[in-house]
Amino acid sequence: MNGYSSHTFKWVNDKGDVHYVKYHYKTAQGIKNFTAAEASAMGVKDSEFATHDLYDRIAAGNHPSWNWFV
Repeated sequence: MNGYSSHTFKWVNDKGDVHYVKYHYKTAQGIKNFTAAEASAMGVKDSEFATHDLYDRIAAGNHPSWNWFV
């Protein structure tokens, strides 16, 4: 899942130049989605699928990572 800052940050460099920035966190794993039918079926089978998937992948050594953009 990608993430985006909800706030704008004020960066000031050593020359006093001001830049207003937002942060973007882009997943390094790529994005994979269920179809609507698959999501409905998974909701019945395991309503906490996303959390279980995350914990299982971390336990298997497949840690999530993101690239940070400004």
